[in-house]
Amino acid sequence: MTKVPKVSVALILAGLFLAATAGSAFASRNYVVANNNTSPTNTISIYELFGNTQGASLVSVTTVPTGGQGIGGGYPANPTVVATKQYPIPGCVFVGDAGSSDIAVLKPINQSPYLQVVGNFYSVDGDAATAGGLGIVASGAYVYASYTGNGNNISPAIELWFDSTGHCFLENGGRLVTAGINSGPIDSMAVTPNSNHPALIVGYTDGSVGSYSIGANILLIGQEMIAGSGVGSGAYASSVAISRDGKWAIFADSSASNTTQVDVAPLTPRGRLGPTTTYGGDGTLGTGLNSTSVALSPDNRFIYVVDSGSGQLTTLSFDTTTGIVTYPNNCLTDLKGYNASWATASQVDVIGDAGTGQGLYISEGFLTGDSYIALLAVDSKTGCTTELPRSPFVDSNGGSLQSIASFNF
Repeated sequence: MTKVPKVSVALILAGLFLAATAGSAFASRNYVVANNNTSPTNTISIYELFGNTQGASLVSVTTVPTGGQGIGGGYPANPTVVATKQYPIPGCVFVGDAGSSDIAVLKPINQSPYLQVVGNFYSVDGDAATAGGLGIVASGAYVYASYTGNGNNISPAIELWFDSTGHCFLENGGRLVTAGINSGPIDSMAVTPNSNHPALIVGYTDGSVGSYSIGANILLIGQEMIAGSGVGSGAYASSVAISRDGKWAIFADSSASNTTQVDVAPLTPRGRLGPTTTYGGDGTLGTGLNSTSVALSPDNRFIYVVDSGSGQLTTLSFDTTTGIVTYPNNCLTDLKGYNASWATASQVDVIGDAGTGQGLYISEGFLTGDSYIALLAVDSKTGCTTELPRSPFVDSNGGSLQSIASFNF
């Protein structure tokens, strides 16, 4: 396993959150940010991607305490860290501190440690996230936070936050106490790309999925049970991805006993989910176990699925016209270090924003005192993946890494 070395101040100042000419074979400067989810002091770590395809390395840029606490676990595909570059909140990093139930907001500065905590923003209504994590997604000036409750007397809720100044400072815009059809909290979410009718698409731990209208208010549009909940030993939607045309929502169907499985639902222009269709769970999409996390290639041709129960990555083909999922190329990748250095692969994120992506990151942990970030190359024709020689890269800032987010300039 590869340690990630420190880099010079000059390199950091040249690269951190700034548009610049790439210093590697990659077309732009590529970064991955990790929410280390540690307690009593949580931290985030940022790495930059360097080198050619086969010799690529993740190089440490900075590690910064968030000012809050993690919980060392939670729902594995819950997105708990967001790094933005779009106006009006460029360069902001939003982190869910589940143990202290706050959102830590950081902005770039031109001296060590190169990120500065602007503030830790707590729910004005006393919402908590200790039960399963504090999920975060961002769209424009808005940040949407999913609080999983405390498993006792504080119910799950979604809160709306916004940055009216563009200086990485959040203001609370309201909340909605909400749960799935069978009272399960939200364990995954994504925002539609339709700026005219934005919607929040979510999965719950109880086998249901739902959608919410968002913007100045949060309102429930509708909920339904996934078709995959009736396959094999049953599944729940542990992760969600949305096609770039806003027409489809794809859910990773998590079940400890089922093979690779996803559910697909059409989306109306206003974000209402149509009935789900389930694929796999019975070996027809390969032999990977427990589909935990899902990501779409930027061109919507391929679905990348983390099968955490077998330490593998499955690539599926997706027809964006019909919504049909197939497994034509038998693309199943064994991830290095499974049950030797790490026990759980949690989230997958695509590098780049064109074609099949320049590669994939996968977060790994929960076996030793360290976590890992895997780096995979993608075949542009088949979508099949290959883990690069130096991968996985050690994140020595705690052993419970789940949530990562990639961004590039």
